[in-house]
Amino acid sequence: MKKCFAVWAAVAAVFVCASAQEVSFGGGAFSIGVPATQEKTQASTTSVEFFPSASSVPAGGEFRLLVKMSMQPHWHVYWKNPGEAGMPLSIEWTNVPAGVSFGEWRWATPKFYELAGIAGYVYENVGYVEIPVKLASNVPAGTLNLAGTASWLACDDNGCYPRDAEISATVNALPAAEKSIPANAAIFSAAEKTFPRNDFSITATAFAEAGKVRLSIAHLKEISTAARFFPENEKFAPASARVVPEIRDGALIFLLPLNEGETLGVPAEASGVLVLGDGASCEIVPAAPELSAAATAFELDFGFFGLLLLALAGGLILNLMPCVFPVLGLKIMHFVGKAGTDKKKIARHGFVFGAGVLVSFWLLAGALMILRSGGEQLGWGFQLQEPAFVYGMILLLFIFGLSMSGVFEFGVGATSVGGSLTEKSGYGGSFFSGVLAVIVATPCAAPFLAPALGSALTLPAFPSFALFTAIAIGLAAPYVILSCAPSLLKFLPKPGAWMETFKQAMAFLLYAPALYFVWVLMGQIDDEFAQRDLLISLSVVALACWIYGRWAVVWRPRRVRFFGTIVALGLLAGTIFYSWGLIHPTQDAGTPKLNWSAWTPEAQASALAEGKTVYVDFTARWCTTCQVNKRVYSNEELEKKLLVAGVVLMRADWTNKNQTITEELAKYGRAAVPFNVFLKKGKEPVVLGELFSGPGVVEEGLDEIEAE
Repeated sequence: MKKCFAVWAAVAAVFVCASAQEVSFGGGAFSIGVPATQEKTQASTTSVEFFPSASSVPAGGEFRLLVKMSMQPHWHVYWKNPGEAGMPLSIEWTNVPAGVSFGEWRWATPKFYELAGIAGYVYENVGYVEIPVKLASNVPAGTLNLAGTASWLACDDNGCYPRDAEISATVNALPAAEKSIPANAAIFSAAEKTFPRNDFSITATAFAEAGKVRLSIAHLKEISTAARFFPENEKFAPASARVVPEIRDGALIFLLPLNEGETLGVPAEASGVLVLGDGASCEIVPAAPELSAAATAFELDFGFFGLLLLALAGGLILNLMPCVFPVLGLKIMHFVGKAGTDKKKIARHGFVFGAGVLVSFWLLAGALMILRSGGEQLGWGFQLQEPAFVYGMILLLFIFGLSMSGVFEFGVGATSVGGSLTEKSGYGGSFFSGVLAVIVATPCAAPFLAPALGSALTLPAFPSFALFTAIAIGLAAPYVILSCAPSLLKFLPKPGAWMETFKQAMAFLLYAPALYFVWVLMGQIDDEFAQRDLLISLSVVALACWIYGRWAVVWRPRRVRFFGTIVALGLLAGTIFYSWGLIHPTQDAGTPKLNWSAWTPEAQASALAEGKTVYVDFTARWCTTCQVNKRVYSNEELEKKLLVAGVVLMRADWTNKNQTITEELAKYGRAAVPFNVFLKKGKEPVVLGELFSGPGVVEEGLDEIEAE
């Protein structure tokens, strides 16, 4: 294998040294040059040509500057959204005459590219960018000179080469009364076929949905699940281009993943290019959906429809809880007492009571929407991918499950509060009785609100609002129905021990999702010791709840209740604080992790002078292969081996231009990353291959540099 790499490196070096970068302007009074100091190792893998749409332009007129990027086979350059790695073409203009301005760049349709799971959007063989240039109406006739620096990134599967070159362009400005003189019609005609078209008959809507974006594209002439969507915004995960759309009512529905921590600000942030099954493409600029459109989308989603049914059932079940059920009959009889024999008036009291329940839940939903909005501003884009959020859901479901199992009781005395509601009078009294009924039911409602709370923090505003409305309808429905037909009261079962049995049985509806979230959390935490301690923390939470239920009850002396409450809260707060440290450790837990320091020539020289082995990783965020290689450093065996050997690990980050790093790479005859090397005083450097097939590549390099 080593001989194979050596032969390949030798052949590549000969080829690279024999090549020179070619960058030229075509078809116009434009020119571009390559700096004389450019490294010989930069092969002529890409060429950039500039074509103006006119050789002469009148004052107040416009022309287009076409950038043609040509690549050799197996090489690529990047689209304006490069994806997980990469860097798009940029031009830093250093001389722009007064009265000359540039419009928004237009980019040709890219291709999806993936290397070892790192995805991006690229051009292969050829790619085009069109730059609108406008002359002000007061630009004097004569020659206008433009100058700047063009920068781009040329990559293959083994590495990436940052390229830059000084560019200059001239155009003749004519008097305003004259006409433009066209140029390069053939190349513009060929390039036009690669650009996405503007089809204003197409409509698109987008809205956030549980850490993703639902994009609906309608009024397409032909629809197919072979279509793919390339988002322009880097908020979206590059894998969005792999998403297969659904077809609903003649529209394409894409559910696009966002990058971790990102949220959709406005629908226009979901703009991009739709590539159809036949290869044709069109630009997509989504708008916000109408409320009815959002409702239709969710009604068609069986998952959300099922959630609504569960919310409605949860509201109904609340009426069977011990803190609610005894109040039900009393409240209806109170309505009858107010209205006498007037059946319509009794029914009106029931509806007003139900309105109080609805308004109370709407206020709760509004408060949670405000909380959710604040959470988005804090970066809650992927709530269920945040371990702290998942752990909070586990505690919420687990604690309320323990309460329903009888370990401790929420809301002792709720029945007496319910009895006081019968003292109200008039329709206003019935309305506020509904409000107070929600407050009374809250101790029992909390377990059923737990799933709704989790959904409210992950669903958009409309479905979250609908969810709480369903719970309110479920809670209010028996009051409304019985107020319309009080005679049905005789069919209600009498309160008794069965209610406690029923309540305890309902606890298992909370334990099941709690265990599901435990499974989710275990998948988010790699450290097995942290996993163990998080599970133990649930035992401490159960202990705290038991102590509270045993010694903080109302029939205990005040002193006993006080100390019971303090001990229970102390245990609960302590385990949450400890668990937070496991979820968000201030330093890596478990086995020691690799410690990387920033590379500098001085730091490298100092470590070598001390007789230490130095490993330098020359990398960049835009380098796809670099990101693939970094995965090997999480291998536990490799970690231990590097730590035992006392290797000084350094990273030379070439994401931004750094002349020192460029010069250091040149010493090894390199002008691209990734480049990885082991160094030790008195020994020849051990250079590793570009693409790591596994941690063994690094281990072999370490063995070689450490060999006697």
